Amino acid sequence: MNLKLLAVLAAIAPGAVCAASAVKQLDVLGDAVTFTLEQPKSHAIPACVSADNQQKWAINLNSLQGQAMYSLLVTAVSKEHLVNVIPANRCEVIADIEQAGSLSLKTNPAQGGVGVSLYKGDGVTKLGTVTNTSNGIQYVPSEGTTWVQHYGPSTLNLVYYVDEQCSGQGYIYHTPSSSPYLLLPKNRFYTKSDSKSENLLSKNGNVPVYQYVSYAEEGNRCQKTQNMANQYDARYTKLLDAEHPLCGMHACVIR
Repeated sequence: MNLKLLAVLAAIAPGAVCAASAVKQLDVLGDAVTFTLEQPKSHAIPACVSADNQQKWAINLNSLQGQAMYSLLVTAVSKEHLVNVIPANRCEVIADIEQAGSLSLKTNPAQGGVGVSLYKGDGVTKLGTVTNTSNGIQYVPSEGTTWVQHYGPSTLNLVYYVDEQCSGQGYIYHTPSSSPYLLLPKNRFYTKSDSKSENLLSKNGNVPVYQYVSYAEEGNRCQKTQNMANQYDARYTKLLDAEHPLCGMHACVIR
């Protein structure tokens, strides 16, 4: 099963690494994933965890980190690899289930040493072998240096549209740099255009503006703003297609 590796931005809270273990159960519950390992937990379980869920872990699929971890879990199940989990020591995804902070795979020798690989956005060009998902995706390149490299592009969390479905041409207010940013619903990289007249959101005139909001703790949504397009100043400009130096036009793929 292939999943788009979108990015991993969140810093990981320090915690004890649980012993490597096979995945016993894996369930998708809407925007959340729960899983249980064969090896029981050995660390101090947070007080927020209920008695019935002591051995369960939860992952948020609305977070970039969660999507990467889920991809590794699917690979662990399909290739019979072992999983190392670092606990987040909190219960934010599901109120009474402990959240997984990060995880990594331990290759099963019986599978011929086949691990999890990182590919360009085309899903064909192999970039290297993934080592873990702590504070980004760490991988060893297939060619050149043998030093562990990092992949974790920035994402756009707030994009403006004049379409009520938040589709079509997008506009943004500000980005800290000109580096490519990933827009999750389109799985494409973009940069911000300059403030020439033809690039302005305000050029759309007296029409409603909608904003796409994407935050791990809030999920994804398209909502109407209180302003018309012609009320936005020259800082709100078009998104332009861009190419990420590692992945290309689309997010890298892990499988």
